Amino acid sequence: MDILGTVMIFGITMTILLIGYSPIYQMNHDHFAVRLRRRPKIVEARSMRPTESVILILMRLVGDRVIATFPLVANERIRQLLMHANLRSANHLAIFAGVKSTCVLVLGLMILLSGMDIAVKVMALLGASFVSWTMPDFFVAGAAKKRRFQILNELPCTIDLLIVCAQAGSGLLMCIDKVQKETRDSCPNLSAELEQLMQDVKIFAKPVSFALKDMGERCGVEDITSMASALISAETKGSDISYPLRQQATALRDKLKRRKEEDASKIPVKMVPVIMVFVMPLILCPLLGPAVIIILSALFPTLPKS
Repeated sequence: MDILGTVMIFGITMTILLIGYSPIYQMNHDHFAVRLRRRPKIVEARSMRPTESVILILMRLVGDRVIATFPLVANERIRQLLMHANLRSANHLAIFAGVKSTCVLVLGLMILLSGMDIAVKVMALLGASFVSWTMPDFFVAGAAKKRRFQILNELPCTIDLLIVCAQAGSGLLMCIDKVQKETRDSCPNLSAELEQLMQDVKIFAKPVSFALKDMGERCGVEDITSMASALISAETKGSDISYPLRQQATALRDKLKRRKEEDASKIPVKMVPVIMVFVMPLILCPLLGPAVIIILSALFPTLPKS
């Protein structure tokens, strides 16, 4: 096997390892990382238009051609995944399809140009095509999961502010408009979703109930969907919206508390491999090292010489 085949196999192996390690790193980073930088004041508007560059333009052109040829590439699951990751424009979908197709094409050409046997080349081509086609899905799914987690953490504070505005006598739309303006710094993700909701109501003349349901589908968080249902029910009956919001905030805080307790209970289990790999050798080497040397020095003269 030549150098190109060795480099290709090494690259595929490292890609598989990174894909397997990415969910573990993302989970630990989201739950236990310490924030070292201040939260940006304005959320990057990735859902409006991606940054223009030569590579992205090329990926978009390739993606448009692939989607036009194979419409099943842009299925509902991929669209929903990109929507939850805040990548909602048609350009994002085309770029995503172009990246997947380019990964498959590049790895396929590398395997075909290598000096491997035909059987090994076919097996490597099938495995590399599957890995390169599914690899971008993992990264987008990680971004969507991170954004859902951020929205879930921002939701209790937003609900409390909605309760305060409702108790002050404001209507539902006035409460949402006021809260989305006041939470741009502290809750940027949810503030952007509330701003989109207000634009749907004011510009596109959507009913509040449909706008709330669309917001729940965009975020992909079940708690927002249940909050939207409670607000729609209270608004339809003409009752005070602060009562269902207060119940929702209490249930959400209990849910987040239980999740933190579950994460804390998993820490000892996650520390076992780290201790066995990095700590135990440092303890056993000074303790057993002299004994091993003495045993070997005592047994070595008795061994038969060649």
